[in-house]
Amino acid sequence: MFNKRVFLDYASTTPVDKKVFKKMKKFFSDSFANAQSIHAEGVENKKYLNEARTGVARLVQVKDSEIIFTGGGTESVNLAIIGLAKKILKEFKEKNITEIPHIITTNIEHVAVLESCKNLENDFDVTYLKVNGDGIISSKQVEEELRPATVLVSVMLANNEIGTIFPIRDISRVIHKFKKELGKEKKSYPYLHTDASQSPNYMDININRLGIDMMSLDGSKIYGPKGSGVLIKKSYVQIDSISFGGSQEFGLRSGTENLPLIYGFYLALKKTLEIQEQESVRIINLQKYFILKIQNYFPEIKINGSVEKRLPNNINICVPNINAEFTVIKLDHLGISCSSMTACRNMTDVSSSYVVESLGEKCGESSLRFTMGRETKKGDIDRVIKSLSKIIK
Repeated sequence: MFNKRVFLDYASTTPVDKKVFKKMKKFFSDSFANAQSIHAEGVENKKYLNEARTGVARLVQVKDSEIIFTGGGTESVNLAIIGLAKKILKEFKEKNITEIPHIITTNIEHVAVLESCKNLENDFDVTYLKVNGDGIISSKQVEEELRPATVLVSVMLANNEIGTIFPIRDISRVIHKFKKELGKEKKSYPYLHTDASQSPNYMDININRLGIDMMSLDGSKIYGPKGSGVLIKKSYVQIDSISFGGSQEFGLRSGTENLPLIYGFYLALKKTLEIQEQESVRIINLQKYFILKIQNYFPEIKINGSVEKRLPNNINICVPNINAEFTVIKLDHLGISCSSMTACRNMTDVSSSYVVESLGEKCGESSLRFTMGRETKKGDIDRVIKSLSKIIK
């Protein structure tokens, strides 16, 4: 399809790397045994499961026991936020703490985070920090909202729609300073969780360097299989399971381990981090080229969000007086795949991007998102510019 069409919607999903898929295939039919079985086939597959867990742990520099395989980024986010919330409510009740537990997040998080927090509003006080015109919050905003009953801060590493990068290290420092001032241990709440699903292709995801307690990753964003993900959770963070059944994944994620997807996630993450530096340089040059072309041909078009603090593969533009969804369809007819907002919102009746609207501009219904990937070439960008010229008059 890439020879015939121009695919620029890599933020929504990526193709499984061919070498990764080749190594996954045997687990679907040949080596299909349950990794928890004690017969020879099960024991053999347990080795691959352990290899994947150890491999992912080493890539992000945590313990094997701090890797929890999930069914994707959304489940990872749910497990982190809802799982912690369940544990906290029990703790507050046991200790007779009368304060309402508090959560801090932002107003442009992925819907997995926003809906998880919304689900908790009956029992938790939730603060939704507003981003500035560049689509970013400051660590100062977090600092001003922290309170003794704050148990969780969940801020994404990079936004899925406009690609803006958040100051996670600074936020971590603010949280640790706050704990110290209250006389709390470093391993006590408030904890810092980040949805880093969009980040591994181009950013450092070392949980220790970032100062994070929990991190969510999604295999479908890193050239791994859909339906695969990971919650990286430091051992001192106690959470409850949100599903019930067996004791797989340290009792936090019941269900027979999906070995082909788990192994595929590991291999995809490994390759992604191996080529991260060289691929970032290539994509940065393409992004500069893309922006320059837009500015030269369409001076009325505005880039949504910060250009400097942004994922290198993301170009999100506001095109005055167009209907974004209709334009996506027009571009589709011209052989170009892009989006107007996150694919997770396309299944609703909402036609406006809440992320773009949060920037203070009335561009939610007139913005296009182009996200590049490993197959993107300069010629693809030229074709987009040519196609936009036919549509924008």
